[in-house]
Amino acid sequence: MPGLLIAFEGIDGAGKFTQLSKTKAWLNSLGFQVASSSEPNDEDSPIGKTIRKMLQHDEPMPEDPVEFQRMYTIDRAQDIFARINPFIRYGGVYLIERFAFSNIAYGMLSGKSARFFIKLHKSVIGPSMLWPHLTILVDVSGKEGAKRRAETTGRLEYYERADILEKVRKNFLKITRLPEFAPRIVVVDGEREPETVFEDVKNAIERILPTRK
Repeated sequence: MPGLLIAFEGIDGAGKFTQLSKTKAWLNSLGFQVASSSEPNDEDSPIGKTIRKMLQHDEPMPEDPVEFQRMYTIDRAQDIFARINPFIRYGGVYLIERFAFSNIAYGMLSGKSARFFIKLHKSVIGPSMLWPHLTILVDVSGKEGAKRRAETTGRLEYYERADILEKVRKNFLKITRLPEFAPRIVVVDGEREPETVFEDVKNAIERILPTRK
């Protein structure tokens, strides 16, 4: 039986990694084979490593912001072909922190529409593009996300500013209303205690889990 791809999305500071980690431990305890990763893939993808250097200002970003999002899409193609598909083909559950909806939500800051970046995925990856079976959108305000990032890092990058994060948050919420994605997205309130948030995450995932024998 084919497995599942579950993505954790949201702005910086939303608590995506925390919820992914809790989910991984829980699914392991239930006997599922679970793998996880984050995007960009700066472990074994050259383009993922380049993206990370750009985010850290160690290398300049492309002048055209769409080209930066294209780099993310190419990095995602490698993840799909080399990591995700081989794992879920045999029934595993793959958890990923950030996936295509991050690409779209942040890309929309360029003024392009969500449809533009959906088509970008189709043009770069083609029919092998894999959209998550479930996306957990951990929703917090831009102000809260920036506050958490400042507490964690002591400084804020451009994309971590409260006003920018709020724009990205609204872009995520726009994506949840697209008819082809809406049935597979669950929005959870991330401005609560992590354990309380996790109860909503578990409830959403339990609905799509295969029955264990």
